[in-house]
Amino acid sequence: MNILFLTPRNSKKHLGGVEGHVRLLTEELERRGHEVRELSLSDIEVKENKDKRRLGKVEEKTNKIKAWIYLWKKRDLFRWAEVVHIHDVFWWLLPFWFLNRLGLLDGSFNSLNKVAKRDTNDTNRHANDANKGKIYTTFHGWEGVCPPTRSAIWQKKLAQKLSRGTIGVGRFFKKWYGVEQNRAVWGVVDPRISKLCKCPTLPRQGRAFAFFGRLEKVNGAEVVVEAIRKIIDHIKARPFPERPGLFRYFFVGDGSYRREAEKFGKVTGMVKDPEKYLVDADVVITSSYMSMLEATARGKSVIAVANNELKKDYLDGHPLRKYIKVVKNADELIRVIKGLYKGPALDSQGRALKDLRSAYLWALKQTPEKLADAYESLWKIPIN
Repeated sequence: MNILFLTPRNSKKHLGGVEGHVRLLTEELERRGHEVRELSLSDIEVKENKDKRRLGKVEEKTNKIKAWIYLWKKRDLFRWAEVVHIHDVFWWLLPFWFLNRLGLLDGSFNSLNKVAKRDTNDTNRHANDANKGKIYTTFHGWEGVCPPTRSAIWQKKLAQKLSRGTIGVGRFFKKWYGVEQNRAVWGVVDPRISKLCKCPTLPRQGRAFAFFGRLEKVNGAEVVVEAIRKIIDHIKARPFPERPGLFRYFFVGDGSYRREAEKFGKVTGMVKDPEKYLVDADVVITSSYMSMLEATARGKSVIAVANNELKKDYLDGHPLRKYIKVVKNADELIRVIKGLYKGPALDSQGRALKDLRSAYLWALKQTPEKLADAYESLWKIPIN
């Protein structure tokens, strides 16, 4: 089958949760005999605007125009594709969808508004599907604004309406965006990494904390930075060790909080092999699905930050929730860290280790094969 992915950033050239999801999915689909091609916004050459006064909305509009021109130049791919699957950039396709419905295009995008040939005799499909062509959409997350803006809600609702089927990474979309999803997935662990994973162990006093993910407010970076600052200011107070050197902090990621984070520890930036930086960390502070999954697959204790109600629902709905600690602010984060290093009773240590192993085993089951099964099922391809 010919499959076309529309993505925000090229999965082979960039790092991140969406990019990892698409890259591992593509590799597995190709292993199964499908041909997959990818069109990405990041492949469009956007020159810097020399006039700083014109940044903002003008720059955004310019980028969209360039994106639509780029897509028009690549229109033959839509003739080629049997499935067009959009990863969080549905607005990119909207002008072509509407113009094609009005009969104003040259036929390159006809398949966007017609049922794919293999589905014409499927009597179980709803009649409205005849107007949805072969477009599918994956909702990968939220925009970092709580509550979501009207524009974000409208875009997701329109994507659902114009798509034959949808996949949601998580289950919070119905409550916060009012959209249904046909499948829910929770991310994927790179099999090359899982082979290197070791059985988990409980945190030991005097080891390191790692923040893993984008250093942005959406991931609770400001809460982590504030907590570390308070710990350092009160390092001699019980139950923390008397020597500050027994605690080390480092940050595996990059973002707008990098400068603040560098005051307290090493910042690696975005790296292809985060495992070599996480290996010495007993506790990983991370709040995105992909990073949580990768940390638990490496046998690490995880603390997540839910600094608003949407993020709380985002985390509470995840299957790993019962195995991880979730905090709302810096003071709660400090209390959890204190609890990890108090030296719990043997029975509670046993329960904690059992939970850690359960999370580890669950994470290792989130394979590219399982992810590809969900996509093939959505596209109505029989799973062997």
